[in-house]
Amino acid sequence: MDFIILLFLCFVFLGVVLSVLFLLKKKGDRFANTILSLYTFLFSTELLNNALRWSGAIKESTFVHFNLAHFPLWTVYGPLLYIYIRRVVTGKGLQWKDLLFLIPTITIIAVLFPFYKLGTTDKLQVIQQGAEFQFIPWPWYGIWLVIAVLFFYAFFTYFSFWRNKKVGYRENKWMKWFVGSYFGFAYMFALYITLTWFGLMDPKYDYFVDIVIVFFIGLLAFFGFVQPEVFEGKPIEKLLPFVKYRKTGLSDALSLEMKQKLIRIMETEKPYFNNELRLDDLSRLMNLSRNHTSQIINEHFNLSFFDFVNKYRVKEAKNLLMGNGENRLTMTQIAYDVGFNNRASFYKAFKKFTDVNPTVYKQQASAS
Repeated sequence: MDFIILLFLCFVFLGVVLSVLFLLKKKGDRFANTILSLYTFLFSTELLNNALRWSGAIKESTFVHFNLAHFPLWTVYGPLLYIYIRRVVTGKGLQWKDLLFLIPTITIIAVLFPFYKLGTTDKLQVIQQGAEFQFIPWPWYGIWLVIAVLFFYAFFTYFSFWRNKKVGYRENKWMKWFVGSYFGFAYMFALYITLTWFGLMDPKYDYFVDIVIVFFIGLLAFFGFVQPEVFEGKPIEKLLPFVKYRKTGLSDALSLEMKQKLIRIMETEKPYFNNELRLDDLSRLMNLSRNHTSQIINEHFNLSFFDFVNKYRVKEAKNLLMGNGENRLTMTQIAYDVGFNNRASFYKAFKKFTDVNPTVYKQQASAS
């Protein structure tokens, strides 16, 4: 156990150093870096709390006030994640409505306040008697509400921004890794509570779960560091130290040549009019493998295959809408003519690339 405690104290030290590095980091957005700095510092504080608990030092007068101090932190990580992603994607800073994120945190502090306000001597006595929860109205389901909050922010954050126009293929992939790291932390936390709740694991072995949690927090910090590079155009696969970037056989010169070839094919042969067009079909036209074709689309256009194709379809639809006073085509006819399978997917793609639906676009075009 002494080794485990020493190991986690090292993690605490590294977390504090990392939080300082985020504050001093010049590349990227200073506000976003500050959010990540606060995130890693708070998590280091929680790790310190655990190390003090495992060593028994938390029952001594020097550290007694650390007891239950980590409870409110569980509801802070999610909002910090959301605010960070929002800043990176939209550029927005703190807003008045962000105060709503503090409701769970303030609620927990209020519930635990009768214990927090105890003096050192009284708190020591309560701790020695194991009677902490006799002083607070902490419900039996309280921890499950905390877990719900953790998972809520994971899903809420991703689904709030994954369709944002600034989030291209590379950025979307980065965001999946980033939010996925937080989700991993939430999952391991929930797993530990579930295993101990139903008596499937002795709570004294919770450091095994914490080691995995540290791994996910480390991933989160890493993807925070590489975020500027990803948003400046560098593929995330080339930034992963734990994944060797696969040699695709495409040199930079050949890749650029294939990019131009792809543009020529799309503009002259217009394969996107085929509503059953697949990546394999485009690969045959390119005389390339499926993987190479996908790589060119992802790296040079920062789009997935379907978004790449739909962007051309939307461009054609805009031309038809501009001249729709002459041809009198319905929206459904336009959708099928440019390669969409149905009206719904047409509207969805059109709004993604123009910010308005086809009907509004037509009205604006007619008025201009």
